[in-house]
Amino acid sequence: MIDTEVSRTFDRRSALFLTAGAFLTSALIIRMLHMQLFNYREYTKKSESNSFRIQIDMPERGKILSASGRPISRDAPIYRIYLIPEEARDIDGLINIVAKDLNLSKKKVDKIYAKIKKQMKFQPVLISENTDWNVLARLQAKNLAGLHVESGFARVYEMGPAGAQIFGYVGEPAHAVANTPFLTIGVTGLEKRFEEEMKGTAGQTVMITNAVGRVTGEDKSQFIPPIVGQNIQTTIHDSAQRALYDALTQHRAGCGVALDIETGNILAMASTPSFDPNMFSSDDGEEYIDTLRQDYAKPFMNKAIEGLYPPGSTFKIVVALAALEAGAITEKEKIFCPGHWDYGDRRYHCWEDKGHGWVDLAGALKHSCDIYFYQVALRIGIDAIKEMAIKLGLTQKYMDDVLSREMAGVMPDRYWKEKNIGSRWVHGDTVISGIGQGFILTNCLQLAIMTARAVSNKKVVPRLIYDKKRPVFQSLGLQNKNMKIVMSGLEQVLKTGGTAAGSAINVDGARMGGKTGTSQVRSISKKERQSGVLTNEQLKWNMRNHGLFVGYAPTNKPKYAVCVVTEHSGTSGPAARTAAAVMRELLKKG
Repeated sequence: MIDTEVSRTFDRRSALFLTAGAFLTSALIIRMLHMQLFNYREYTKKSESNSFRIQIDMPERGKILSASGRPISRDAPIYRIYLIPEEARDIDGLINIVAKDLNLSKKKVDKIYAKIKKQMKFQPVLISENTDWNVLARLQAKNLAGLHVESGFARVYEMGPAGAQIFGYVGEPAHAVANTPFLTIGVTGLEKRFEEEMKGTAGQTVMITNAVGRVTGEDKSQFIPPIVGQNIQTTIHDSAQRALYDALTQHRAGCGVALDIETGNILAMASTPSFDPNMFSSDDGEEYIDTLRQDYAKPFMNKAIEGLYPPGSTFKIVVALAALEAGAITEKEKIFCPGHWDYGDRRYHCWEDKGHGWVDLAGALKHSCDIYFYQVALRIGIDAIKEMAIKLGLTQKYMDDVLSREMAGVMPDRYWKEKNIGSRWVHGDTVISGIGQGFILTNCLQLAIMTARAVSNKKVVPRLIYDKKRPVFQSLGLQNKNMKIVMSGLEQVLKTGGTAAGSAINVDGARMGGKTGTSQVRSISKKERQSGVLTNEQLKWNMRNHGLFVGYAPTNKPKYAVCVVTEHSGTSGPAARTAAAVMRELLKKG
């Protein structure tokens, strides 16, 4: 009886289990059939997506061009070799093989290991920025796990250090960007200012990989081509830029600007010492940058707009025009210079100890007579001098829209001194301002603009980015007869007996006029004089006077203006010779 009941119970349970099993099996089969027949596209797509690798294709960066359309800064195609540590089976073996094939120095290998230690294992480590094709092919043939090759671009600077502070350079962004391990952006200069315009638009390539991640092909249906960045054309004249830079390198430090008076186009702008941005991507790039940062003469600084200097005797152009416009002097009036002038309880000296004798305005400009301009400045006062200085473009900033860190300079008056120095203005301040000393500070570009305006009677405004549209400059309202008087004196500066006679030029009959200047860095102390230090040349380099020169050409119809500052050169001679070199090149251009 019991056995029969147990048997029946077992049979019922078996039937239930079998029925449930059959049901579940049927459901699974139906689900599999449904997935294969109706959802295979969806799951195929998901499966394929797991075997895709999206590669961001960086676009070619736009060029920086000269006025003639030649590239100053451009991208050149390269092949980079990099490794991804987590993909390497034997990281030490891999690095040894690569180091041998690429002939890497121990210093370079140490840097690679340092980078691996510093980064996450999945982040790429650059091995070689620009690899020779034969070496590249040899490495690829070895099929090394973890080693990758990427085609890309490297920035090339055709002018090297000539104008590097203007054009700038590119470098890695401060923060990493996903899928773009070798992205570069503008760091300084025009590269930074026009980053948005020049960077272009990235594209993508979808790579097909196998189960172990090796690339087996490319899905061309999902390819998006990169869009090349926009070119930026400058007003820089190729040969004038090189001529200015080459001439400046004859001296330890300085800057210069040359511009077209009719358009305001900056044809050349250079600062020395400079740097070669092409070196930054070399194996010794970091050491090179460290050396530059330690240089007392500040190679990264664009001194043409960032450097502030007392204008020295170049400022006598301002004082002369202000006095003529005010009617305080005439063309023929003469002032006697015995080499010094006593005013109040102080004796003011001329640079020429023996004096210049009786000089009129043209003669005072030709010989740069300090005594003449001391007295003229006192006649017209600081307000008239400042008004003319501002009219001629001093204290104004012109490059804010394209270059950073431009300095406005200082043109002092009574209010300025009370506010910044905390004492009242005295006659002695006006006297010393007459020769561009005291509190007056200008930059090189401003002095070039001052010269352009003084000889054209137009409110010339400089520009660095090329524009086909020709500007129309407003008149300054100066009396033409007064301009001619001043220009007559400036022509004499480069003739026999003038302070820049040795820098005179003649290009097919076209000559240059101009004005020399020296700006005092510090006075020779009484103690130094007692020890035998009597001249500027006997001082240490960084204590010597700066040399300046402003010029224009041709003298009969001014088209170009130039300003050069040679730091601590002691005299204006080096600045005048540098200006002559670039002006000669411009006059050849026509």
